[in-house]
Amino acid sequence: MVRWRWLLGGIFASSLLALSGCATVNGPGSDVSGSGRPPLQTFNHAMFHVNMGLYDYVLEPVSTGYKAVTPGFVRAGVSNVFSNVGMPYIFINDFLQGRVQQGMEDMSRFMVNSIFGVGGLIDVADKLDLPMHDNSLGVTLGVWGVPQGPYLVLPFYGPSSLRSLPGLAMVMFTGPAYYITSTPAQYALSGMGVINTGYVDGPKIRMVQEAVDPYQFMRNAWEQHEQYLISGGVVSKSQLLEGLSLPPPAGTTKAGNESSANTKGIH
Repeated sequence: MVRWRWLLGGIFASSLLALSGCATVNGPGSDVSGSGRPPLQTFNHAMFHVNMGLYDYVLEPVSTGYKAVTPGFVRAGVSNVFSNVGMPYIFINDFLQGRVQQGMEDMSRFMVNSIFGVGGLIDVADKLDLPMHDNSLGVTLGVWGVPQGPYLVLPFYGPSSLRSLPGLAMVMFTGPAYYITSTPAQYALSGMGVINTGYVDGPKIRMVQEAVDPYQFMRNAWEQHEQYLISGGVVSKSQLLEGLSLPPPAGTTKAGNESSANTKGIH
């Protein structure tokens, strides 16, 4: 356990050093290398296809089996528990960003579900209209003015950035598996978490795979969502959808679009 603490501390420190270097060399929000090509593009494309392959050949079959052998209320309970244990990571970042009201709501949600929802098994907070927010250390650093740095696709994890790397260590520190001393219990909890993630995120992954350009779709969607969280939800819907490479309506051509534009308002 001590060795893991040193390792995670090293990841956190080296990530912050890399971030400061990135901010100095490339400037705020820069994601283009000196050659005019996005940095890490080759690695990101390769890792994206590896992750999609892992989903197609491992996670999706396991999730299908999980859905077949467990009733719906069990799957809902498991999802609620994993959602609840992730709440400390969220409300800590709420407070770090100075968003006190949001932090109080998320902390209240965690306490209500932990106490009255049997450790989060039942989502009591939802019935009390306590909203659930999304947050991360990467968003916190963005609020503090740290530039995103190069976009990065991580194995097993998916879309991220250089700015988001320290958050991986924070997730481990705030998660229950880190404080469990039994190795078999750690493996069991982690394995169940992977199965639940595959089950919950399955529809989103399939939507990405059906896009015209899946890699670009996922990147744009992740970056737009990250900016949405950093800005506190003030980004408009049109900005969120911008650049998602959505396919044009069936049977629509450039000429058809021009014709529609010219006849708009004529009935």
